Amino acid sequence: MQQVTRTPAPSEVADEWRKRAERAGLTRVMRASQPAELAAGTTARTIRLVTGFLDSLGEVGSALEIGCGMGRLTPSIAAHARAVTAIDMTPRMLSLARENCAHLSTVDFVRTTVQRLPWQDKRFDVAVCVWVLMHVLDDDEIADACRAIAAAARHLVLVEYEDAEIPVGRFSRLRTVEEYLALLPGARLLDRRELDYGGDRSFVALIALDDPR
Repeated sequence: MQQVTRTPAPSEVADEWRKRAERAGLTRVMRASQPAELAAGTTARTIRLVTGFLDSLGEVGSALEIGCGMGRLTPSIAAHARAVTAIDMTPRMLSLARENCAHLSTVDFVRTTVQRLPWQDKRFDVAVCVWVLMHVLDDDEIADACRAIAAAARHLVLVEYEDAEIPVGRFSRLRTVEEYLALLPGARLLDRRELDYGGDRSFVALIALDDPR
């Protein structure tokens, strides 16, 4: 008989990230099993791809970083936008991010989830979301998240796994860029790159968004 795997509830996902926040260094936000030099190199390549897309948008007045974690990408985003709002749901992650970005006066940190962004009358020039939506497991929750992103930003830089040589755990769900485009109201793919490391393949996509409200 085939075993049925239960999808973890959002509260269980939140508990998992509270545990991960107590790890050391990049293992808080990347595979704990991979070598530190691979994690650092992948982070550097990710930053180059993300900031390259930000540069292609011209002058960025406001950026929303979704799932900032420990703030490993935040300074690079802040270097390409006049103001950055960085969100995360995990208090310890936000504390680490504030420490890492204490020298930046243009970054504001907010505790919230992507599904429930608190801004009703504001649209950011761009949202940056790197390996975050894969952890939104429920179909209704990911639909809510994508609608919230489309309402909150004019463009989206999205980085997500498409294929993993080592199977992902129960707190991750892989989707293709086409699946995300179908979930994001009024989405148009402007550019796409690939990011391969350690047998895993991710896409890096620049997406234009229409306000669904």
